[in-house]
Amino acid sequence: MRIFALFIIALLAACSGPELKDDRQQITVSILPQKYMAERIAGDNFRINVMVPPGASPETYEPTPGQMQAVANSLIYFSIGYIEFERTLLRNVLAGNSDMVAVNTSRGMDMIAAETVDHGDHVHLYGVDPHIWISIPGVKIQAGNMTEALIETDPGNKDFYLDNYAAFASELDSLHVSLAEKFSNARRSSFLIFHPALGYFARDYSLNQIAIEQDGKSPTAANMRSVIDLARKEDIRDVIIQMEFERENAGAVARELGGNVIEIDPLSENWMETMEDIAEKISGVLNR
Repeated sequence: MRIFALFIIALLAACSGPELKDDRQQITVSILPQKYMAERIAGDNFRINVMVPPGASPETYEPTPGQMQAVANSLIYFSIGYIEFERTLLRNVLAGNSDMVAVNTSRGMDMIAAETVDHGDHVHLYGVDPHIWISIPGVKIQAGNMTEALIETDPGNKDFYLDNYAAFASELDSLHVSLAEKFSNARRSSFLIFHPALGYFARDYSLNQIAIEQDGKSPTAANMRSVIDLARKEDIRDVIIQMEFERENAGAVARELGGNVIEIDPLSENWMETMEDIAEKISGVLNR
């Protein structure tokens, strides 16, 4: 009986045939939401390599040597533009692969910065909020930058990329209008979040993001007390938190306010569904 079972396993393995090799050229992106954007424009013309794996934070991530090698084999790198590891990675990779095209997808966006210094012919941004993918108008700009790069790299498929962008842009416009209507009649405009990831989202819909975390550091007892006092003043009870962050401090604040910790996943690959989920949860918090 055992011999017969082994024969069946061997037969099935033989019938499955060799693993198909993916000969498509590779594009690398920093985070999963960018993979969604790139696929909406490029279809399946390219293999998409993602740097930051699920569950990791792009703001603290350090690429492995194997990932560095994978990036070196890419035709294009689509960066967020203001994530720390991107700068070091691109500097090192471009030194060994001058043919790779590096595209800062934030080009043309009105960035949120803690401080701006105007030097006349140029402006420096300090403490820039990198969360540009949690903004529907922002993603429309990012997708446009991706489209331009793909057309320049693969001009033979120009119409294909332009058509894909037009369809995606239309969906983005519709969703943006829908969310603007959703928030226009909210009971309050402020919401409480552990890590300040929704700055662009808040700006898009005239909302106010109150963050527990300050400058990327865990809050002190004094910070938490100040936030709790402000939340009570604003009649806020719930705390929003990204899935990759620990819940202890957020839970302590929520208990003090008599509310709940509400998880969001802005690094999910299914970007469109995620934006609708974030909007629904924030709407619930604002109208509670």
